[in-house]
Amino acid sequence: MIALAYYVYRRQGVTNASEFITAGGRARLGLTTASFAVTWMWAGDVLGVPQYVGITGIAGIWMYAAPAVLSSLVVIPFALRMRRLFPQGLTYSEYFLERFDSRLPHLAVVCVVLYTMVLGGIIQLFVGGAVIGGLTGISPTVVNAVLVAIIGAYILLGGLWSSMTTDFVQFVSAIVLTLVFVPFLVWQAGDPNVVYQHAVTNLGGQADAFFSMGNLSSLEGLFLPYALGLGVWGVVSMATWQRVFAVRRDKTSRFLTVGGIGVFTTIAMYGVIGVVGLSAFPEVSPGNLSVETLSLLPSWAAVVFILVTLMVLGSSVDSYLAAIASLASRDIYYRHWNRDADSSEQLSVARYASIVFAVVVFAGTEFVSGRLSFVTLLLIGGIGASGLVGPFALSLFWRCTSAGPFVAGVVVSQLVTAYLLLGNAALPGWVGLKLWEIMAVGHIVSTGLTALGSAVTPDDFAFADLPDEATRADGGEER
Repeated sequence: MIALAYYVYRRQGVTNASEFITAGGRARLGLTTASFAVTWMWAGDVLGVPQYVGITGIAGIWMYAAPAVLSSLVVIPFALRMRRLFPQGLTYSEYFLERFDSRLPHLAVVCVVLYTMVLGGIIQLFVGGAVIGGLTGISPTVVNAVLVAIIGAYILLGGLWSSMTTDFVQFVSAIVLTLVFVPFLVWQAGDPNVVYQHAVTNLGGQADAFFSMGNLSSLEGLFLPYALGLGVWGVVSMATWQRVFAVRRDKTSRFLTVGGIGVFTTIAMYGVIGVVGLSAFPEVSPGNLSVETLSLLPSWAAVVFILVTLMVLGSSVDSYLAAIASLASRDIYYRHWNRDADSSEQLSVARYASIVFAVVVFAGTEFVSGRLSFVTLLLIGGIGASGLVGPFALSLFWRCTSAGPFVAGVVVSQLVTAYLLLGNAALPGWVGLKLWEIMAVGHIVSTGLTALGSAVTPDDFAFADLPDEATRADGGEER
C-alpha cells in the first residue's frame, strides 16, 4: 500500500491542496465507486453483522445492511444540490461559510464532522485489534499501532489519491473476502445443510424466530438506532463528500447508488459467518461470535483472511484520516487561522494533521477498548449525524434558514443527546430513554430549532449569489 501510494503520488503530482483533498476533481467513475463502496464496507462489518445475527438471527442482516444502503441513497439529493450550488468546493463544510457569511455555523459543523471522523477511525481500529488480535494472539495494542502507522504513512504521501487508489485494491480484497472465504467457511463447518441442522438444534425453541427475516425482537435495540444514526451518517461524513467532489458532477448519483447496492450484497454475505457461529458455538456470546467462527479456518486460510481483513480495515481508516487532514488544513487552518496560506502551505498542514490525528485515533481506540462493546460503539457513532442532517437540509433547500437558529439547532441537539446518553437519574431533568429515542430527540431538536428560529428571524438568502469561481468542466450543467 505504501509503495502504491508513492507511485500515485509521483504519477498524479500531489503537490497542492486540491490534489490532496479532492484528487483534483478528476477521479474516474470506476475508481470513485469502488472507493466509496469499500469505504462503506467497514471491516467492522466482519464483527457487526455476525453479532447482529447472534442477537436476533438472520433478520440481523437487513437490520444492519438496510441503514448502510439508506445512508448512500440519502446523500444523493444533498450531493446533487451541493454540486450545483457550490461546484468549486474542496470540503463541503466550506459551504456553510458562504451560505451564512458567518464563522459560527461553520465552526459548529467542523466540530460535528471532526467528531464523526475520529470516531469512525476508532471503530475501525477497534475491529483490527479484536479480529486480528483474537485470531493471532498478538496484543490488540500492537495490531492497532502497526495499522495506524502504515495507513498514516500512505495518506501522508498522496491524501485522497492514495486513499482512492489503495481502496481499489482493497475493494478487490473485499470481494475475495465475501465470495471466497465465506463459502469456504461454510464447507469447513460441514455444508449448508449441516450448518442449518446444527443451528436449529442449538437454538431449540428460538430456531423459528432466528431463521425468520420478520423477527422484530431487536428492532428498537439494533435497527432503529442504526437507521436514525448511521443511516444518515453519510450526509455528514467528510469521507463521502471528498469522493462527491472528486467525481464528475454528472456521475454523482450513479456512483452513490451502485456503491450502496454493493455494500448491501457484501454485508449479507458476512451474515453467513454469524449463522455458522450459531451452528458451531452455541455457548459463545454474540460479541465473540466472529472471532470464534473464523477460528474454524485452517491455518493457511486464516493467514490469508487476516491479510484481506487488513486491506479492508485500511480502506476505511485511510478515508477518515484523509478527511480529517483535509478538514484541519482547509476548514480550520486556512479558513480560521491563515487566509493568506497558499496551496502548498495548506498541503503541508494537511500532512502534519494526518500524523497528529493518526495518534489521536490510536489513543481513542485504546481508551474505548475494554470499556465499550463494538455494537455500542457503532451505534453511538451515529449521534453526531442527528444534530446536523436536518439543519444541513434546511440550509440547502430553504432560503429562509438563518445562521443563529442553525447554530442553535446543531449545538443544542448535541448537548441534549450527550446529556441523555451520558447522564444518570441523579442529574436534574434527566430522562431514561432508549438509544433510538435519544437519536430521534436529537433529530427533532436540531431540525425543529433551526426551522422555528428561521421562521421567526428569516434570512432571505439568494442561492444564485453563492460564489462561483472557475466551475470545473466536469460534465455538470452551469447553475
